[in-house]
Amino acid sequence: MHILVLGASGAIGRQFCEMALQEGHRLTLFVRHTSKIPEHIRINEATRIFEGTLEADSILKEAANCGADIFVSLAGPSYGTQGTPLTDGYQRLIPKLASHRINRVLILCTPSFRDKVDVETWKWRTGEWFMRIFSPGQYQEMLGVGNVVASTEGIQWGLFRVGGLTNGPEAPVEATYLGSGADKTWISRASVARWVLDEAREAQWIGKMPYICNK
Repeated sequence: MHILVLGASGAIGRQFCEMALQEGHRLTLFVRHTSKIPEHIRINEATRIFEGTLEADSILKEAANCGADIFVSLAGPSYGTQGTPLTDGYQRLIPKLASHRINRVLILCTPSFRDKVDVETWKWRTGEWFMRIFSPGQYQEMLGVGNVVASTEGIQWGLFRVGGLTNGPEAPVEATYLGSGADKTWISRASVARWVLDEAREAQWIGKMPYICNK
């Protein structure tokens, strides 16, 4: 499988890339700074890198024309972020992907973006309130990401929503919905990376937005 990756320099992204290369997949990485990619990933013969930002239209076109089978984004806004660079970037990038026959996208989101099958609970209402009050930019960005991806026609989209992240080891993952009773708060970054790689290969959640957590 050939995977176009956004967010490869982050904590989840680095682990995802390592797992993918170990399984024999090819990677095309779209990054702001090549130097932030670990050397063993950067120099791997199965890795290709495009350096640029989501505002750089010419680089987006080149990356979209890389011949990948799927686009995976592990990028997320940091606490206190301002503006909507991811939302705006996806609006520019996804049509370019589709025009170059990359018709499947798998993108990080958060529980603040609700699915119609979610059940509202005190835990998630509190979490959303916290985000809206203390990091409104981050909250608005993730709502924008969810709306852009889920409303885009002509692609096979998937959103995977995560709650609290830890640096713990890889562990079994529950893919569920909010309020199901199995929707625990935490998931390790290694577990996210493994679940996303498995879903990229197995395509079990196309057109859906599961909440993923450790069991």
